[in-house]
Amino acid sequence: MTKIIGIVTLYGDMNFGNKLQNYASQKYFENMGYTVWTFPNMNHVFTSRDPILFAKKIAHKVLQFIGQEQEVVKKQKKDDIRSAYIRTFSDQYIHLFPAQKDIKSSRRIQKKFDYFVTGSDQVWHYSGKSRRLIKYYLLYFAKPEQRLTIAPSFSFFTLPKKYEKIYKKGLEGFSQISVREERGAELIKELTGKDAVVLVDPTMLINTEEWIRIIKKPCQYENNSYLLVYALSGLKAEVQEIITNFAHSIGTVIVDLMDDNSDYYIHTRPDEFLYWIYHAKMVITDSFHATVFSILFGRPFVVTERTDIKGMGSRIDTLLSKFGLQGRRLEVLESAFQSVKLDEIDVLFQTNYEYVPQVLKVERQRAAEFYAGCLHTAVENLLQIDQA
Repeated sequence: MTKIIGIVTLYGDMNFGNKLQNYASQKYFENMGYTVWTFPNMNHVFTSRDPILFAKKIAHKVLQFIGQEQEVVKKQKKDDIRSAYIRTFSDQYIHLFPAQKDIKSSRRIQKKFDYFVTGSDQVWHYSGKSRRLIKYYLLYFAKPEQRLTIAPSFSFFTLPKKYEKIYKKGLEGFSQISVREERGAELIKELTGKDAVVLVDPTMLINTEEWIRIIKKPCQYENNSYLLVYALSGLKAEVQEIITNFAHSIGTVIVDLMDDNSDYYIHTRPDEFLYWIYHAKMVITDSFHATVFSILFGRPFVVTERTDIKGMGSRIDTLLSKFGLQGRRLEVLESAFQSVKLDEIDVLFQTNYEYVPQVLKVERQRAAEFYAGCLHTAVENLLQIDQA
């Protein structure tokens, strides 16, 4: 009888990386022969007592009262269109388990699943989550022997004292733990004394050919040379100026997928996001997953610092270090963007991907060894699946 795995991850229809890591996690375990479901609305179970949500509702009413909600409403309408469009990818590719109404439902489904896997993405970040929701992503509801991880991320450097107890107890409930960044492993060691394995994101565990198979040509694509900008936190004014001047100097255009005044923002699916990266002359990004797919597709890329959230860079630090690509940060390449010398400009497009295939082979081997231990199967079987 086929065993069943339930994926517990951040779920929404606004973020390309989240959707693609969800698809990759599903595909990875399906390739092992499991039936895989993702829980789409379990996060809503805990919203009634969520202080963050309550504060947002109050802010919404205040904006209404003082008559300054017009721009917020316009943005929300755009986001609704964007979400609906991205949802078509979820409907096509993600196997969703029926939404649960309450925490008692999550206890009942414990009997229907053999394993629950938490990850990838920032499931273990405390920001915006109630304590009950943090427990959910730490799989408190599952039996210890059912708890798995697929490279979850903390995306913070220091855990506030008030959360230490809840994280410590949750992490101690896993017999083996994988994480996505080095700092995450250090946090686990500090809290529990456990050694966590740092694995690559699940998007790197399935073959690149699988991603190429599902890429979808965007309706806005015009077969022109372009620089792709995907900055989740936006670009600083001075960085925007550098990129704009550079694009003008080399005679190319900028496609900015996060420009909410453009059609790119509301009408791009995750598989179309892959297409934009695959065909870009260069990718400028602060996104972990845009960096991942630039590496997988062999595209020149430049990483900029996020401007909104501190502590988010550790996962990209680990990623760049693992593949020897630390030199692709903007602060290293900024002078080349502003140069008029062709040989200096060429440096921007000369990304050294020589070691990527070997690193991927090693990382997939490490992942196979980790899951062989968690799932009580042979490493050779998992590697044969990967090579198929």
